[in-house]
Amino acid sequence: MILILTNNPDAAEAALAPTELVKGTPLDVLTRARELIDQGYFLVTAPLAANNRLNRSPYRSVILSREKSWSGDDAALLDMGISHMALQGFSAAKDADSDYRWMDLSHLKTALEESAALGER
Repeated sequence: MILILTNNPDAAEAALAPTELVKGTPLDVLTRARELIDQGYFLVTAPLAANNRLNRSPYRSVILSREKSWSGDDAALLDMGISHMALQGFSAAKDADSDYRWMDLSHLKTALEESAALGER
């Protein structure tokens, strides 16, 4: 079973899988993911984006699973992501808000397709 954590209302509304809408910033999403890792969930997607510009997005979606999908340390990866995000901050450009929501949802859809192809769903 997978669980999507997101602060993106468009991703929550899409209901692509069981979803928890986290009120707040991407940092709040990662903090909630860390809590769930402590409760037995595992990362399916990386907590940070591929580049710094995307990491400054005000929206973040993370996929978790009850099954381990890689050999790394989920808690350590999340802790590094939380530290990085806390230092970096987020974009507050309201004129690009819908673009940020769209990009996050697009990345989420791709991650779900790829995880399904790998048998994660």
